[in-house]
Amino acid sequence: MNGNGKHYMLADGETVITFEPDGRATRSSSACCGRTPLEVALLLISFISVGVSIALVIILATRPAQETIREITITETDILSSHYDGTETGNVQNLCLTEDCVKAAARLMESMDATVNPCDDFFEYACGSWNKVNEIPEDKTSHDTFTKLRDNIQLQIKDLLEQPISKEDNEGTIKSKRLYVSCTNETLIDERDLNPALDFLDELGGWPVAEGEDWREDEFDLIELLAKLRLYNNKILLDQWVGSDDKNSERYIIQVDQPELGMSSRDYYTKGVDDPHIKAYMQYATDVAILFGANSTIAKKEMLDMIRLEMKIANFTIPQEDRRDSEALYNKMTIAELQQMIPNFEWVRYLQGIFSRVGLNIAESEEIVVYAPEYLANMATLVQETDKRTLANYLIWRIMMNRIENLPNKYRDLDSEYHKILYGSRSETSRWRYCVTYVNNNLGNAVGRLFINKHFDETAKQSALEMIKDIRIAFNELLSEVDWMDEKTRELAKEKADAMAVQIGYPSYILNDTVLNEEYKHVDFRPDTYFENILENIHGIAISNLEMIHKPVDRNLWSTYPAVVNAFYSSAKNQIIFPAGILQPPFYSKGYPKSINYGGIGMVIGHEITHGFDDRGRQYDKNGNLKQWWDDHVIAEFKERAQCIVDQYGNYTIEDDLQVNGIQTQGENIADNGGLKESYKAYQKWKKDHGGSEPKLPGLTNLNNDQLFFLNFAQVWCGSTRPESMMNRILTGVHSPRKYRVIGTLQNSMDFRDVFQCPVGSHMAPKNTCKVW
Repeated sequence: MNGNGKHYMLADGETVITFEPDGRATRSSSACCGRTPLEVALLLISFISVGVSIALVIILATRPAQETIREITITETDILSSHYDGTETGNVQNLCLTEDCVKAAARLMESMDATVNPCDDFFEYACGSWNKVNEIPEDKTSHDTFTKLRDNIQLQIKDLLEQPISKEDNEGTIKSKRLYVSCTNETLIDERDLNPALDFLDELGGWPVAEGEDWREDEFDLIELLAKLRLYNNKILLDQWVGSDDKNSERYIIQVDQPELGMSSRDYYTKGVDDPHIKAYMQYATDVAILFGANSTIAKKEMLDMIRLEMKIANFTIPQEDRRDSEALYNKMTIAELQQMIPNFEWVRYLQGIFSRVGLNIAESEEIVVYAPEYLANMATLVQETDKRTLANYLIWRIMMNRIENLPNKYRDLDSEYHKILYGSRSETSRWRYCVTYVNNNLGNAVGRLFINKHFDETAKQSALEMIKDIRIAFNELLSEVDWMDEKTRELAKEKADAMAVQIGYPSYILNDTVLNEEYKHVDFRPDTYFENILENIHGIAISNLEMIHKPVDRNLWSTYPAVVNAFYSSAKNQIIFPAGILQPPFYSKGYPKSINYGGIGMVIGHEITHGFDDRGRQYDKNGNLKQWWDDHVIAEFKERAQCIVDQYGNYTIEDDLQVNGIQTQGENIADNGGLKESYKAYQKWKKDHGGSEPKLPGLTNLNNDQLFFLNFAQVWCGSTRPESMMNRILTGVHSPRKYRVIGTLQNSMDFRDVFQCPVGSHMAPKNTCKVW
């Protein structure tokens, strides 16, 4: 505190609050500290004179002058009767006043709507004000806690990629910077116009609709073109890759499945050619064909023929919700046996043609796993019945629709218009964000090397390991409590939980220049050839995947990248992964109260652990092998409880009468329910081991730490989605909408209803609940 009692210096050493005679206060600063109005208001609490007991309305401008000044009320219960004691803990009368605590309190308060009864609608209570201060950006189809953090990380990556190449860089990081430079050089991209794309079309044999009568049908070879497209990582008509064998997780094997479609869900194709989404898709294809020289009349006709072909393909595919039984999908056979089973497709020539291009000889006796034999048989018959021109138009369209975003800005408008209709976006994302995302998604370990060197707090790794240990203990305790599992299966489940490998932050091998450079040996980028760089990248990805055949599975190899805001469970490796990107606020901060960390990253940890025991994860044993390690009667008991979850979430309705797909989302819903329960149990253990309680947060003294746990859990899912994107998520997503990830999980939580004293029968404490774990 400084001056005669009217001026208060805050903890940052720069901010001065001056009280006027009317009780209002203004902020002045020698430098902008970057704190929000709420943060400054909460910091002020610790500097009020002894014995003062008043309510203050503070008008604070803590951001640049052009930003809106907000009015914050600090109630009488927030006024302290003593000063900050100067200790590292930052406690005053059991109140945490460290910078991290103040920021956490400000964030929680800013998003919640305290006028809502938490027992009526906890999502609105926790997130009711989020949308008021977080509008969906024009270039996004949704906006939430995850996208906000991703936006912040993108800014950090942008700065890293724009740094000049130096002696600190290795080949991998140099390639990531060159790819980024080529992507952001729009002047050169515009100058080169369509020429790189036209050269690529020539390499593929031309696009019939664009070439008109010049296209030679007698030169079309379906198998040859499919193999060529596979080498550009395009999997059209069928999906083929090399991955670990579900029933022998120590080895890689060739795998074949039904493909993804041009549109994101088969459901779009079932409504006929007059459906607005199909019409938008067809218009998109027609406009692109015209862009590459097609006659408009011919383009309309031939693109309609192409769409009708894809509608037939979509009709053959198996719906996502019917593909959750891994044992039923798994069919191992030799290539020769596949050829015999589906003789009207040249499987031997197709697979040998792909692998021969990387110098590998694949014999007919090679074992493969086939996941959708019925689809593949129908597809093979369909291509026999379809004229070559339509087939070629479809195959070339499918790769070119993905390359539109690599063309000059004036052509990317076609892509933007289509996405506006299908997903609800209002504008194209800024070029630098697009380029940062692309480079991070494709050269993620090189970007991760730059990111962790500057932005990752290594202490987060040790803290996460300690939490994982406690949450594992909590899961094992829950296993002991379930009454539907026999002792034999229970012990095997505990063995699997204990054997679950943990990857945190980043893989150590990206710090090794030799290893990192080897990862990108198949690509070489130039700063002035953006389109070719993209082709080089997708070709390199395809080659790297194919080369894994006949090699042992490396269980230390990560399936994601460090600067990613997400977490993962791998059933094949029985492994949980928490990249550096998610070990940040609001999920985690070393300065947060444990209630906030357990409600954030702790819940995420519990969620991923539980994935090993959801409807799909439970099918794999502790070594990651697909096998029935549960007795039939235990499986039946599990399915009965899982069906309760399916029914519960399947009854949730979104706007426009959209129903949540309870079958498709059951794995994530089971993981949400189990993860929250485990994390809360682990937090209670932590409190018991550390004195029983924690300091409260300023401005939230009416909430105890257990309530803060649930509040932060809910705020992880704050966000909003455009209607078009919500429809797409319902059709394609395996996650329930954010609101029901909160509502559904908490309605089943006995801990939640006890902590908030919700009466049985209230919306958040229904009489009938579901419990798997």
